[in-house]
Amino acid sequence: MFLFLIIVLAAMQNVTVSAQELQATVNVNMQTLTQDQRQDMMTMARDVENYLNSNRYLNRDWDGERIPVDVTIYVNARNGNRVSGRLSVVSKRLVNNAVGTGSGLLRIFDQDWSFEWSFSPTLVYQPLRYDAFTSVLDYYMLVAIGLDMDTYEDLAGTEAYKIAQQIAQNGNAQGVGQFSTVYQPGQLTRMSLITELMDMRFQPLRRLIYDYHDAMDTYDTDKVKGLADLEVVIRDLSDYKKNKLSSRSVLMQVFFDAKAMEIAGMFKGVKSPGLWGDLRFLDPGNTQLYEAAQQGK
Repeated sequence: MFLFLIIVLAAMQNVTVSAQELQATVNVNMQTLTQDQRQDMMTMARDVENYLNSNRYLNRDWDGERIPVDVTIYVNARNGNRVSGRLSVVSKRLVNNAVGTGSGLLRIFDQDWSFEWSFSPTLVYQPLRYDAFTSVLDYYMLVAIGLDMDTYEDLAGTEAYKIAQQIAQNGNAQGVGQFSTVYQPGQLTRMSLITELMDMRFQPLRRLIYDYHDAMDTYDTDKVKGLADLEVVIRDLSDYKKNKLSSRSVLMQVFFDAKAMEIAGMFKGVKSPGLWGDLRFLDPGNTQLYEAAQQGK
């Protein structure tokens, strides 16, 4: 009977762990602040990390290992409780769902963030109510979760994107610039990113992101076949951009911001002019990176 109870309790603990989606690591950079200004912000990293790792963003248990996410908060200035800062979010997609592996999936550097901070705050997940601090974190975490879900099942990330879109709409209603519905074509903002993720016209791109990670799983066990499959995906991405896009895509930009180094490393020295031409067309900002990789550097 005692052994049975231990097994039941262990199972309950495992269910609790799997309910959360994220395995977040949080760092806070306060180098621009004086020692006095830092005093009641010393627990920010711990508070945010506990919040993200104990939160449950979707209304169901998470199936699989948690998503590794690195969050860095850069505090630029502080006036009383008012803080201006920047936010870096880097998430990885586990290769074949194996802990310790990681293929970059989201790499965002948000340079326009201001919020209120007081000592030992209570951080609460409220997607229907906008909060200048938690809502921005929640938005990016939901995008990271949605992107991860999209790599395992066709368009599965829509569930998370819908909640992120609600947060974006709440932010727009509060007059937050990064959540404004007014932006230039191709301009990467919080609103422009979630708008593309929810736009049916970009579903083929989301499916190609799935294909890419399916090929990455293959590459993990069979590099020759994996590289061949990845080259097909890159060609399909190029065809999509040529034939379906009339302006610059922020989702395409976000994808290559996370993948450029990975792609260059895997194909380093490969003699395939078509591949390198496609990459320069898809991601012109990293032309030098691809040219160096093509030469085996």
